Amino acid sequence: MSHIKLFGPVFDIILPIFGLLVVGYFASTLGLFEKSAVRGLTRYVFDFAVPMLLLRTITVTNLPEVIPWDYLGSYYIGTLIVLLSGICLSHLLWKRTFSQQVINAFSCSFSNTVLLGIPIILLAFGEKAVVPLFIIIGTHGLIMVPLFTIMLEIGKKEKGRLKTVILRTTFGVIKNPLIIGLLSGILCNYFEISLWKPLDDVAKFLGDSVTPCALFALGATLAGFRKDIPWQEVPLVLIMKTVIHPLVVWVMASLVFGIKEVIWIQVLVMLAAQPTGVNPFLFASRYNVGQSVASSAFFMSTVISIFTLSFLLSYFH
Repeated sequence: MSHIKLFGPVFDIILPIFGLLVVGYFASTLGLFEKSAVRGLTRYVFDFAVPMLLLRTITVTNLPEVIPWDYLGSYYIGTLIVLLSGICLSHLLWKRTFSQQVINAFSCSFSNTVLLGIPIILLAFGEKAVVPLFIIIGTHGLIMVPLFTIMLEIGKKEKGRLKTVILRTTFGVIKNPLIIGLLSGILCNYFEISLWKPLDDVAKFLGDSVTPCALFALGATLAGFRKDIPWQEVPLVLIMKTVIHPLVVWVMASLVFGIKEVIWIQVLVMLAAQPTGVNPFLFASRYNVGQSVASSAFFMSTVISIFTLSFLLSYFH
């Protein structure tokens, strides 16, 4: 009976989340939701709903007075350790090219922070998780995407391209809707600017749609991936992403940086424990390298996360 009571709240959170994933998956699989609609819904979530959620939430949130370097360091140093480990293991075990090593490494360390991380963490922990959650959400693309791009460009060994790609990725980050929404919210908060009531209502409507739309879109996206699994590499990638990544981040937060706020540590670990995001596959497709590993990691880690995230939530609750 005690186990049922323990897991009751966890199932209340997890089952609706993965229920929406299943609905999106079968809607796409059965041809009820076209690929173009999936792309449109995903773009709506990234470019409109989440930025407005950031704007509205950050505007009224009590932000930390100083930049929490220990918090950022816990996540990104931990992530970098996993990333570099992935590169080394891909080289030592399978003698892959540098570009293939990069795809494997990012499949080990690039979490699905937006489509899955936001809805799970907000549903599990509520408003008290908003600030630590969006500190990572707001910096994740800012740090990881340019790093990913530059490393893959280095892997192409084309001279004269590195400066161009740095400029292009910098411009891309600046015009990223997530960054615009985050910075707008910070500015409104700093200058104590309240949103105009009609704008606040619009932002609320859009923000409320993030969870169902993001999960449906993710489920529909999963349906588009082939199941040609490279079994030599994928098991290690899955272990690195779903077990090692959150473990390393927990060690950094609790033991190295000694963060005292429990909810901040919980958010860090939950973000690191999220399955592989879709970005490694998108980059793999763009650079025509490692697609099978990236797509398999995306699909299989999402399925495995049903159990790993359930375990973490039961532990935290």
